[in-house]
Amino acid sequence: MYINPISLFTFPQYYKSTQFSSILNLHSHLAFSSFYFQKIIMSKITLSLIFFLFMNIFIFSFVGAVKGTSSVTQPRANKLVEAQCRSTRYPKLCVSSLSNYITTTSEPQELAHVALKVSLAKAIYTRAYVKNVCKQLEKTKSSKDYQAVKECLNQISDGVSLLFNSVKELHHLSLDKESEFVWHRSNVQTWLSTVLTNAFTCMDGISSYKLGGYKVKATIKAKVLNVAQVTSNALALFNGYAVRHKDSHHSNSGKINKP
Repeated sequence: MYINPISLFTFPQYYKSTQFSSILNLHSHLAFSSFYFQKIIMSKITLSLIFFLFMNIFIFSFVGAVKGTSSVTQPRANKLVEAQCRSTRYPKLCVSSLSNYITTTSEPQELAHVALKVSLAKAIYTRAYVKNVCKQLEKTKSSKDYQAVKECLNQISDGVSLLFNSVKELHHLSLDKESEFVWHRSNVQTWLSTVLTNAFTCMDGISSYKLGGYKVKATIKAKVLNVAQVTSNALALFNGYAVRHKDSHHSNSGKINKP
């Protein structure tokens, strides 16, 4: 329907017509819909930015901790790390991944805490890579490859959650009462063991699929294996800390009970 714009000024009665009211209502509805749609989009963008900012703060605050270590104390800190890493399954990887974040005053609990954060950071980066591969395979016709990588992604995502919970649980160890220590220790040990199981399940699950080529599959396996190795080291360091804490607690209790 064509409306002569001049008629709006020539005939005042047009403002009172049904046609003009319908046009105003339609315009108002479209304006409100557009505004509501923009609010939804902006809210999603805001949530994404908040999550991205949180993850960057976590990663960079963790990596930035190394800047407080001077070149004079670093060799002694390395010796401390080497001594603690001897009890792990992958001692060279343990030393290389932790040396930059440990000082000469670091306690066993702090070493275990840093090891858990390293595992968490590795798992987050691995999840991002596998998620990108999963999106690429979703566009192809290979549904079996997509499902295999999707299962792997789910297992890695669960691992990220478990590692994040482990970091928080270890923090609670120094805050809660001694009676809660066994509970927190059991939680961390169970969660880290599950992360290891998920990692090897992921690697086994994708071994018989092409996944877009040898290079992609090899990269996924290498990243997941690295997560498993640093998590294994973190579990060994945590167990070492738990044993020392238990011995220290029993020793102190014996001294208190002496007459």
